[in-house]
Amino acid sequence: MKKTKGNGSAVLVLTLFVVCCCAGTVKSRTNLSVQETEGYYQEKEKGLVKEVKEFLNGQGFVHSGVMLTRVIDADGSREYILTVHHGKIDRLDEEGRQLLMNELEEIVFEDGNCTFRHEFLINQ
Repeated sequence: MKKTKGNGSAVLVLTLFVVCCCAGTVKSRTNLSVQETEGYYQEKEKGLVKEVKEFLNGQGFVHSGVMLTRVIDADGSREYILTVHHGKIDRLDEEGRQLLMNELEEIVFEDGNCTFRHEFLINQ
């Protein structure tokens, strides 16, 4: 059996070429995946705000201020803070606010990568 030095170099060059091509493909898929993921969450967020506003309207808190803030960690997990403001909520006693909060805390979208916190913005 004859050993040739040229074949080893050719294999190395081909291997590097394939690795570079695959890395480029993975990178472009990752960018697309980020865009798709962001679109997915934006739709979920819009739906959540809409659902909260509809709930509050049904409870007599028409034209409530609803703000959804998100924090995205380096690992991709998300923390959402849903803040609600309405003059009638300001005037509720503590028990009334807690009952309303209990119902609001049930309005989230299911995603194992997300946590939710609800709060009232009280101006008194």
